[in-house]
Amino acid sequence: MRKVLLTMVVLLFGGAYAIAQKAEVSAGYNYLHIDAGAGRTDNSLTEGFYVDGTYYLLKSAVGATADFSYNTKTFAAGDFGLTSVDAHAYGFHVGPRVKAHIGRAEPFGHILFGFTHLSATPAGGTNLNDNAFSLKMGGGLDIGITHHFAFRLGEFNYWMTKFGVTSPVNLNGSGQQNNFTISTGIVIR
Repeated sequence: MRKVLLTMVVLLFGGAYAIAQKAEVSAGYNYLHIDAGAGRTDNSLTEGFYVDGTYYLLKSAVGATADFSYNTKTFAAGDFGLTSVDAHAYGFHVGPRVKAHIGRAEPFGHILFGFTHLSATPAGGTNLNDNAFSLKMGGGLDIGITHHFAFRLGEFNYWMTKFGVTSPVNLNGSGQQNNFTISTGIVIR
């Protein structure tokens, strides 16, 4: 799995460099807070990363973005029952991004549509997993370092998922989960 992800990151970075001024690729750390309902003591999948790429159509201001994120965590016994639980969340989203250039500061905003795969495996138990429509809406701030590199100071996203009430991974009991992510990373453009 790690070799596949490393290959994917290298290809994305190489592709962005090849089409220089029209695209950028970012990768880095991703924190996910899941809507697990009332009474949960720990709702965060803290071990995660993201990779996103944007191809700009209008003067580096309006572009199309593709975003992949992965988060995982092992919850201790007692958080979600009597045994420990390994949880994984994958998300893939696409949509428009708008970016402003104010000196070295580059604020941006986007709305991305896609799907989320969530799985949970209790210790010694059967894997529970499901896929659902999801939406990411948010923005962030990149700070230019050089002409080809920037630092993503922060990105915040509201991440809505639609795991139905009968889904085996629905933790809050409703048909919609209101999650959020916070990310930071490097941008190559």
